[in-house]
Amino acid sequence: MRQQVVILSDHSLFAQGVASRFKQFPERVHLHFVNPRDDDSFDRIAAIRPAAVILSSSEADTREKCLLCDLVSAFPSIRIIRLAVDQDPVQVITSQQSRLKEVRDLLDLLDEGRE
Repeated sequence: MRQQVVILSDHSLFAQGVASRFKQFPERVHLHFVNPRDDDSFDRIAAIRPAAVILSSSEADTREKCLLCDLVSAFPSIRIIRLAVDQDPVQVITSQQSRLKEVRDLLDLLDEGRE
């Protein structure tokens, strides 16, 4: 089954490079480009329901940073528990670091998320 992956970019060289590597594995990944500057970018990501969202840290640095991004960047192995008074269950966001040597390593990470 192909996994939905969003590349959050305005078609930078980084994004094009990542996309070209993923295109070597069309049976495993379906790519979507979403420009983070578009007003409907969040809605588009939500509609896609991706297994992963990929962005370049250099691109992220040029935009306004959010608290979540800052926390994940500062604490690479953090676990964030999002509590909301009117929501049950709670949302748990985990972060981990992995070494990637080739695109297959990234595909393996996506497969881990399905287990």
